[in-house]
Amino acid sequence: SVTRLRYSSNHNALHSWPITFEHCYIIALFILLLDASIQLQVRQAGVTIQKIVPGLQSRCGQLDQYFNICSIRKFINSHFVLRTQRDRMPMAWRERPILELRGQMLWMPPLHCMLYVASPLPRSLQELEEQSMHLSDIAPHDATRDLILLNQQRLAEMELSNQLERKKEELHQLSKHLEEEKQKTENLLYAMLPKHVANQLKEGKRVEAGEFEECTVLFSDVVTFTNICSECEPIQIVSMLNSIVSMLNSMYLKFDRLTTVHNVYNVETIGDAYMVVGGVPIPMSSHTERVANFALGMIIAAKGVTNPVTGCPIQVIEVGLHSGRQGWLVRRCLCIVCLETVNMASQMESHGLPDTINLSPSVYHALRNKGYQMEEHGEIEVKCKGRMRTYFLQRNIKVTESEIMGLLVPNADSDRKMNHSTQASHTGSNCSITVENETKEREQQQNSGDCSNNRPLH
Repeated sequence: SVTRLRYSSNHNALHSWPITFEHCYIIALFILLLDASIQLQVRQAGVTIQKIVPGLQSRCGQLDQYFNICSIRKFINSHFVLRTQRDRMPMAWRERPILELRGQMLWMPPLHCMLYVASPLPRSLQELEEQSMHLSDIAPHDATRDLILLNQQRLAEMELSNQLERKKEELHQLSKHLEEEKQKTENLLYAMLPKHVANQLKEGKRVEAGEFEECTVLFSDVVTFTNICSECEPIQIVSMLNSIVSMLNSMYLKFDRLTTVHNVYNVETIGDAYMVVGGVPIPMSSHTERVANFALGMIIAAKGVTNPVTGCPIQVIEVGLHSGRQGWLVRRCLCIVCLETVNMASQMESHGLPDTINLSPSVYHALRNKGYQMEEHGEIEVKCKGRMRTYFLQRNIKVTESEIMGLLVPNADSDRKMNHSTQASHTGSNCSITVENETKEREQQQNSGDCSNNRPLH
């Protein structure tokens, strides 16, 4: 029987009367009724705890068969923590997280039992889910609910913070990769176009087509390139293709370096043909001398390239030069030169001889009396021009091969190098003597839009 209490009408005394039940159940979530006389045998258990710990009540087990009593205080009103023993749980439940309960022991003298009223100790919603529990299984007045929700919010904030850090790192890597790709694009653009033209394209400006009154065009061709391929059987050509490509690559790398030394522009490279222009797109009065010195450097550089078939230095090139008026335009990031000067330079190259530099009359007159040794080649038939007298350029008597190649000159020759550099500044007849001087000239040219140490073409 259970005694029910209520207040009397005068609020000064309590009246009671007995109420008898055939069966008495304790309907609660996490409540245990322990029989103290039988070593804490479980007499009654809450509904939810029976779901989590099967057999807790039906087997009339003892408390220590299912739980480890983790903390017992001396006083009855202290908190007690119970933890399930994994090896005592059914096999199907052993993979689940250990259940921890925290509650209070209440002594019930009439029943000679100990009542344990407890709540679970999950730390997050994930632990609740792993234990097949719900937030509603926790008493509404229990602060554990608030702690779980607060912890869940903290975990969510930490996850957002971690995601933000990861995204920040990804953004940093993407920015770094973008900067690398941008640098590669700029390098490729500067390799294809003159720097001031490339800068205009980067700024979104349109590069206007123009015509230059005076410039010099050079065409060159590897004389033995066709012979190298014709001397090989088809199967040999396939096997030697890499060697032939390496030969051309080695030679053109040398030529590209010379374009930087002499401040001329490589317009086009097709197969074994190499085309260079001086005085375009930045006018300069020394364009003929620069292209002539570049042509001499080509002859010297080609001697260091080996024929992959014979193993001997190749008979490099036929070179043709012509000076005159020329058109210039930029289309699809490519510089195109046109008009009669290009055609004349091409014909000078085709009428030349191996390892020679064939000059048109205009180039000859531009180089005369400027330290260049030339000889007459004779008359040739030029398309649309008739008979024309041409000349061979042999050497520049005022500079050495090292200076032509842009190599550093020994200290013993420093005085002569300074004299040559001064002479080039005043007359515009020679290229820069060293790579260092040429680099300074290009920097000044980019800043002023003119060729340093030379008068601009008006």
